[in-house]
Amino acid sequence: MNIQKCVTCGVQFTWKEVQKSNRYKPLVCRKCGTKHKVTKMTRFLVGLLILIVAFIFYLTNFYYYLSTTIFIIAAYLSFPYFAKYEAVQNHK
Repeated sequence: MNIQKCVTCGVQFTWKEVQKSNRYKPLVCRKCGTKHKVTKMTRFLVGLLILIVAFIFYLTNFYYYLSTTIFIIAAYLSFPYFAKYEAVQNHK
């Protein structure tokens, strides 16, 4: 798993750049200025993953609060590696 590159110029985004856009803010390439947004599929997969893990923790009574906290931290730290972005089309 690698952090995605700019779809226009190919510059690799840094972990820090992607983390700053973690809340689905546009990610701007530092070289060419192309704006990128998180794909709908990434949003769907993140939401689905959270629901599945929360449901499993609920069913197993596996120290619910501790495991939920660990999962949230792990998801936050690994987000840049599985998030996919697409270039934003400029409408005139």
